[in-house]
Amino acid sequence: MKLKTKMIITLACAALSAPLFGGNLTARIAEKNKVIRTDKFFGFERTVFDFNGHEAWVVEPRDKVAEGTPWTWTMQWATAFVPRTGVPKLLEKGWHHVTLQMFDTRACDESLPEFKAFHEYLVKELGFAPKARLAGLSWGGFYSIRYTSKYPEMVKSIYLDAPLLSFEEFGNNNPVHIGPWAKSIPEKGWRSDPRMPVNMAEPVAKAGIPILLIYGGADKVVPPASNCELFIPRFKAGGGDIKVIRRGAYAHHPHGVELDDREIEFFFMKN
Repeated sequence: MKLKTKMIITLACAALSAPLFGGNLTARIAEKNKVIRTDKFFGFERTVFDFNGHEAWVVEPRDKVAEGTPWTWTMQWATAFVPRTGVPKLLEKGWHHVTLQMFDTRACDESLPEFKAFHEYLVKELGFAPKARLAGLSWGGFYSIRYTSKYPEMVKSIYLDAPLLSFEEFGNNNPVHIGPWAKSIPEKGWRSDPRMPVNMAEPVAKAGIPILLIYGGADKVVPPASNCELFIPRFKAGGGDIKVIRRGAYAHHPHGVELDDREIEFFFMKN
């Protein structure tokens, strides 16, 4: 009897230390979504699937899931400069990583509930932590701030990298690049348009969401003067917690930090 009891306790302990999804996250996803493929993402298992007509994917850690099931969400350009964003290092620590391909919408007003639906699916169906850590590279910064402004209760922290926060220069010069937004160009221009993330700095700051912002002073694609350098003082004025890393000689690329720099990884782990 004692041996049997010991075996039961051993099995129970093993179950508690096993990955959250019992080693079969793909099967869980397939219960309600069409799985497109499974493959490797920088050495980690990735499940690519259809979520309401949009390609989505979830990358899972190899072994034990980190306590609380934390996760990062690269909102656009999820395959760009990945080793420099800290994502692989967080995966090694038991975090999950996700994305939802929504570039056709450019995070317009009508699309934000779809981002929220994806978020809720991850939390309610897959057991992820309630709040996301967002990685916003370029256009992803646009998505991140707009999403956070709409649903601040769903975001834990944000890493912005050369973020597009206004169409003031970008949109006027390249109307074809702004997708659905081209149908509603404001008569007075983008600078004061309340839909632009640069004008959402204060409410995001007051929501208590910390930001790590990295950008290049020589960025010609997303000029800092009309984007992050307007956003930063407004965020601070709202009482926001923001750390800014300005790299004077850098242009729009490369995103992220050097491979031996753990700034982004530590920021997400702290926040």
